[in-house]
Amino acid sequence: MSRDLVQPWYEADEKYLPAHYQPALLMDLLLARDISSHRFLRATGLFYDDVLDGRQIVSLQQLSQLIQNGDRLVADGDLSFRWGANLWPGHYGTASQLLSQAPDLRRALKVLVSYRRVLCPLLVPRVYEDERYCYIQWLDAAGMQSEHRFMVEACMTGLSAMTAWLSGRALPWRYGFHYRRPQADEHYQVNLPGNHFFELGTDVMIIDRVWLDRPWPRASVTAFQAAWQGAAVSEELLKPAFCERVYELIRNTADHEMSLTQVADVLAMSPATFKRKLKKHHRTFQQIQDQVKLDISLYLLHMRGYNNEQVARHLQFNDTTNFRRAFKRWTGLTPSDVRMQFRLADI
Repeated sequence: MSRDLVQPWYEADEKYLPAHYQPALLMDLLLARDISSHRFLRATGLFYDDVLDGRQIVSLQQLSQLIQNGDRLVADGDLSFRWGANLWPGHYGTASQLLSQAPDLRRALKVLVSYRRVLCPLLVPRVYEDERYCYIQWLDAAGMQSEHRFMVEACMTGLSAMTAWLSGRALPWRYGFHYRRPQADEHYQVNLPGNHFFELGTDVMIIDRVWLDRPWPRASVTAFQAAWQGAAVSEELLKPAFCERVYELIRNTADHEMSLTQVADVLAMSPATFKRKLKKHHRTFQQIQDQVKLDISLYLLHMRGYNNEQVARHLQFNDTTNFRRAFKRWTGLTPSDVRMQFRLADI
């Protein structure tokens, strides 16, 4: 059996996502604006009639191209928010059924993570908690380029809208973005109610843990449990995306930094093959390694109250100066600047 048949991850050029799921939803929004399908399907390798047939499957690369086309064709900047507001629960079979019956935020997030390959294939959620907060970090699964911000806006809007609908109220999320604040940010104010902080270096939603287990009025615990027990998640669905797999591997071994050759060995491939796969996903090993260090830095600085010296020591930098220099290379700001932005957003 070839390696391609058993590889424990999925890649950006692998066709598996039904075109009548999220891609069709985006196409409908574009058609409603009187944009011809020939224009928004350009360079995707897709034909609209094939999507209507209901049997067309697409790769993440094709979905990314569709997003790039749509974002270029719609000038008012609200397409990502409109798409996101309708993403979930959606009409994606078992995953959507479970989301619509989720009795609380904790179990909704469990579904979102378990079925991430179907529900959010381009930008996957990484959920973790500490004593006070729950964090949903959105990780690039396919090596996105210009469409990355579009997907951040869509996924954050999607989770905000879905949780507001299921819980019967807008939840008090806080939103962090890796990019600068847009000049026109009215769509953020309308679609993402809460505090926003930009140029953070990562994309994350934060909420107090007390909201995780508060019951939602629209759901049934019994119906959810029965559906969950009867819908065993397949090994195929549980596969991480390639970039996600590399990120988690580096993150889990951050206390003894692994080299490119060591990571390639864990992934059962040569360093040359590993580099080719990274290039296919528009990433380098150094970029993913830097993102891991930045994410750890941000958590330690903001949530654990570490100072620069403590973070530098934790990440095994030789001294604080080297850490500050690296942090500014990652974000364009110093740790103190980013810390102050977060505090202002927290007021």
